[in-house]
Amino acid sequence: MTMQTIAPTNVSESEAYRLQAQQAVQSAAFFSLIRYRLQTKRPTLLQVFLVMSLMSSFSVSAKTTGCFDNKRFCFELTPSSSSLYLVSVQRKISFPVALTLYSNELFQIPSQENSLKPLFHANAFLIKDSAIPLGVIEEPETFWETMRVKWTVGRIDAKHDNTYTYLSPLQPASEYSIVQGFNGSFSHSGASRYALDFAAPVGTPILAAREGVVIDTKDDGNKGGPTPDFAEYGNYVAILHSDGTTGEYFHLKYKGVVVTRGQTVKRGQLIGYTGNTGFSSLPHLHFAVYVAKFHGKYVSVPFSLADTSF
Repeated sequence: MTMQTIAPTNVSESEAYRLQAQQAVQSAAFFSLIRYRLQTKRPTLLQVFLVMSLMSSFSVSAKTTGCFDNKRFCFELTPSSSSLYLVSVQRKISFPVALTLYSNELFQIPSQENSLKPLFHANAFLIKDSAIPLGVIEEPETFWETMRVKWTVGRIDAKHDNTYTYLSPLQPASEYSIVQGFNGSFSHSGASRYALDFAAPVGTPILAAREGVVIDTKDDGNKGGPTPDFAEYGNYVAILHSDGTTGEYFHLKYKGVVVTRGQTVKRGQLIGYTGNTGFSSLPHLHFAVYVAKFHGKYVSVPFSLADTSF
């Protein structure tokens, strides 16, 4: 469910089907910023740091920004008279996302004078629109050259409603066989152990198995194959449920998504058409329910399907 906007994409190697939705981003954005020598004294509190930032008279702009995933969230650097830059992150789309920032240039926000401790990575769970401070840096250009960020949409505090019975996403249900179930030996293990694969010809209508809000989509992939190298081409729809989990539908055909991010969908509503894109050895639909984790990770949860057709 991730994609780059200002940096090339590195596909995660952790999970077979989720690979196409979980891409770690290595930033290559260069900002022409003036470097300042690190002075002896540091601000003692975050509030002091922010006040000094507002009072700064540097000739560079007060903030430099890097956005990801079609501006789902943005990082901002705020300079201060101490020659440090506060790194903060803010979501720009009102959906939850768990992210981890990695940088050898990142330090903890100073709590006392002359205290600057390496941080290396910082987690942020974006559930509000306000900015979240992550740490401080000394050199903006080096930071943007070397930083990486991984994210997963959804809530890390989700508690799956185990009483909910999902609609089979292909109807009538009796006509579409499950060719790989929970704990399937081919690819349903680890974080994706609770997933179902439905064999279906390309172009079969996909219905929402549960009502919710479309939180992510991709439909520009036009390749598919039996190895993880094809994962980045997989098309998908991810729907946020009321309990914070996400229902995710993978391997849709090229331009086979018929819903948009932010759209509310009902149980049984058409959301797209099956395909054979991404890491896929035959035309089918992969469906699973996930809980978001930091470091671009996730975990699937067991769910039950209705016995009858819609």
